[in-house]
Amino acid sequence: MRLSKDSQLAVTVLVEVGLHEHDGPVSLAAIQSRHDISTTRLEQVFSKLRRSHLVDSTRGPGGGYCLAMASEKISMADIVLAIEPADASVGKVLDSSVIDRVCRQLNQKIQQELQGISLRQLLAAQRQEDAQRSRLHG
Repeated sequence: MRLSKDSQLAVTVLVEVGLHEHDGPVSLAAIQSRHDISTTRLEQVFSKLRRSHLVDSTRGPGGGYCLAMASEKISMADIVLAIEPADASVGKVLDSSVIDRVCRQLNQKIQQELQGISLRQLLAAQRQEDAQRSRLHG
């Protein structure tokens, strides 16, 4: 398991959707304007998130994306696995070198840590950061 740029982007867009979904589906244009991300890249990320049942989409005017389930049910591990599917060969322990075992153990620990972080926690942290920033600039 790794946190690639695409995985980081997926976490960012899901936080964005979670923060703004009370206004209805969040459009790609709204996300693009706030984060300066290409439409093509956003479409690729949302396609993977939709296939993993993390977001639902609505077409047409007023359309966009919303969370497919409650934010406390979505973990960072879910998000990362939607973008970077687990390598099928990881489960096969054919090569038992020390390095391979250590790498597998590290990946398991990373996955456990990411499983323990919910989107709800990320949303709360982002809201707190936004409030602090607002107080400093207000």
